[in-house]
Parts: sequence; C-alpha cells; structure tokens
Amino acid sequence: MADRLHAGFAHLVARLGTEEPPCSLDALSDREIVAHAANSVRGGAPWTGLDHPYPGFEAPNGHRHAKAPRCGIVLAPCEVRCAEDAPSLFTDAMSTPEEACWVELVLAREWHQFERCPRYASAFTDRAMRLVAQLATDDRIVHARLGWIMLTSNEERARTDLASWERLALAEGLPIGAPSIRSLPMPDLQGNATCITAIVPVQRL
Repeated sequence: MADRLHAGFAHLVARLGTEEPPCSLDALSDREIVAHAANSVRGGAPWTGLDHPYPGFEAPNGHRHAKAPRCGIVLAPCEVRCAEDAPSLFTDAMSTPEEACWVELVLAREWHQFERCPRYASAFTDRAMRLVAQLATDDRIVHARLGWIMLTSNEERARTDLASWERLALAEGLPIGAPSIRSLPMPDLQGNATCITAIVPVQRL
C-alpha cells in the first residue's frame, strides 16, 4: 500500500511538471489531493468503498438516529452494501467488516498559498490522533491503516515531524506500528519542496 501511494503521487508530480506553466501539488485543493491518494491506495482491490460508515457504531441512548462516523476508504475482497435503516451494518454481502481494510487519510501542508499553513500542527495533534483512535476502538475493524500525505519545505522536516507524532501517539497509548515512509521531491513553487507519503498500521485497542 505504501508503494502504491508513493507511485500515485510520483506520477501526479511528473504530470503536473509538464503543464504550461509547470505547477506542483500546491496548486491542487485538499479535496483533489485526498481523492488522488484514495485512488492510489485502492489499487486493484476487488471492491472499494469511499466515505463508508464505521461498522461497529452504536447510537448513544436517546439518539437512535445518530449517524455513524464515516471512514475515508474501505478495501474489501467482495462487494459490500449497507442497509439504509442500519448504516453501521454490512448486509447482503459476501464480505464482512472484519475482512476489509479500513484506511483513513491525513493531509498536512507546511506551506499553503505562500504562507505557513495554520492547520499543519493540528493535523498531527488533533486529526491524526482522532482517526487512529476511531480505527482502533471499532470492535469490527481488524485491519486498519492511517495514510499520510505531507507537503513540506524539506524531507528532514517531514520525517522529524512524523517521528514526533509517532512518539506522541505511542505515549497516548494508541496502537500504531512503524510507518512505511516514502519521499518524493516536488517543484518548490509555494514553499513546499517535498512530498512525504506514509502508511501506518493501526491495531485494535
């Protein structure tokens, strides 16, 4: 999965560099970058679901109609469908939630539109931590991954920040494995010169 994510962005960076005038990943919106990452990760999976309800969600007492949180990408060996009246359950499927791989993606930009991105730090301290906790605490998720897309001024900065996040997550008791990290240079047009991609295994708490 780490190789697929890296290859997808390597192809995209090369294509953007041939445009007139040349551009980089910085020219794309967050939504476009995450969508490209999702397409890269899915590879040749027999079935892929996007923005899929978490399978083990149970509405709190008194909130029967509460909506389940949704996972960015689900990769499964066979088609999966959700019942409309029970969006957290798999129905009429030859695959189960336990067989699928559930993947969440985090995008962190150090620079955005020639300014330091104010959301860069929160991607580590808030979003990534919350997504790992969600993946790790769902009783029906066995296979889970967190995917990183980092656009930074240099590779050393990205690797240092990712290592700091890994130590923080472990200190908080989150069950993550060692990240599989790939690095890719990109044209420095707005302050970011490196694209780091990483896949982090997430175990069940």
